[in-house]
Amino acid sequence: MAVTGIGTYASYTNSYGNTQNAGNKTGRTYKNAHEYKNYLTQKYDCLRSRDYSVNINRSLLSEAMGDEKTKQWLEYNLSLIPESIEKLKAAQSARGCKVLSVTDTINGYDSITEEVLVTDEVDPGTEKQGKNLKKDSRKGKRKRKRQRKDWKNSVPKNRIRKNGNII
Repeated sequence: MAVTGIGTYASYTNSYGNTQNAGNKTGRTYKNAHEYKNYLTQKYDCLRSRDYSVNINRSLLSEAMGDEKTKQWLEYNLSLIPESIEKLKAAQSARGCKVLSVTDTINGYDSITEEVLVTDEVDPGTEKQGKNLKKDSRKGKRKRKRQRKDWKNSVPKNRIRKNGNII
């Protein structure tokens, strides 16, 4: 199967002799989905990013080669991914989390899945704050223990304690 085109029209003929529109207005031709993916990788930084990964379903690539609407949808969404991930990272950071990895998978037309892995503690300052909280918790336990001991000692000798109540 080969894709051919001149100017604003492109078509390909499959092994059954059916001719279909390759949806290519730029005059570029693609022999297969792999070649189209290479073109998209060169054009969109999100497909080359080391901070996150973007996967595109192979059948969607083939469909985009033959359908202008799908091609426009795919390229539009690829252009939005970097901004979307930056907003995601900012939102998680505001919650006190750190984004470890993000994987966007474009499954098909109008179907995108995003997997995000985050941690609760962002930086060493948060860990230090956690240690201080534990330290305060230990001080509080000691203080409550002293108060109980003082309370037990405050019970008159002629009274007895039963299940925490003075009788």
